[in-house]
Amino acid sequence: MIIGSREWMNISHGQLSIKEKIKLINQVLMPASFAFSKTFFQQMPSDTALEFNEFQIPDTAIVKEAMIELEHCGSLSVINHSWRSYFWAAAIAKCKTWDVNHESLLIASLIHDLGLVDDTVAYNEQCKCFTYASALHAEDLCKKHHYPEDKTENISNAICLHINGYLDENDPNLTKEVLLLQKATACDVIGTDFAELKQSYREDVLTQYPRENFNDEMQRLLKKEAQRNPKSRTALMCKSGLPMMIKMNIFKQ
Repeated sequence: MIIGSREWMNISHGQLSIKEKIKLINQVLMPASFAFSKTFFQQMPSDTALEFNEFQIPDTAIVKEAMIELEHCGSLSVINHSWRSYFWAAAIAKCKTWDVNHESLLIASLIHDLGLVDDTVAYNEQCKCFTYASALHAEDLCKKHHYPEDKTENISNAICLHINGYLDENDPNLTKEVLLLQKATACDVIGTDFAELKQSYREDVLTQYPRENFNDEMQRLLKKEAQRNPKSRTALMCKSGLPMMIKMNIFKQ
């Protein structure tokens, strides 16, 4: 069972044991720190052709409601971050020639941080981690739209695991959507994988969804979450240098 997964949430509700903290530092935080350090060195972008307009937003009722849910969160920084996360994920998938369900990936991208920024979502007695609150909110949305159970579980697991900082691409238990949400959010928060994407595509995404002082907003939200849930992965990552990575990232805003 992977620390941070939806299955793990059923047992822990998002709280880490001492043993799990040590395991997470070794298996996740160290590789994530190494990936962050690489962002400061010259990297050649992929030669994969990427165009912003090639990724069409699915015109479905559940996507439309997810968009409305996100718009109501009250933070333009988080709204734009959520959209950028989808477009980074879609581009990474194309570069890796991964076959993905774009509707599920988009829903997960739009909902993944609602438990961090929306107190009405975060306020759940059983949730000791914002990703768990976000995942439960996504599950409710999926049930409302009679979304397939397997896709609902996949979205929920992706949301729960996105903050891990590193996931093993070779793990057969992890779907491409789960891997991509983690990669895309890390890309947007600390810059990993960003340089591998075509420059014109990066500029188009940032023009369409500007960062709006995202670094400062994310640091503030993570500090609030760490205080609210002191045994969460967020609290551990804040103690392990995540705020400094955000402050020093290649985006500078």
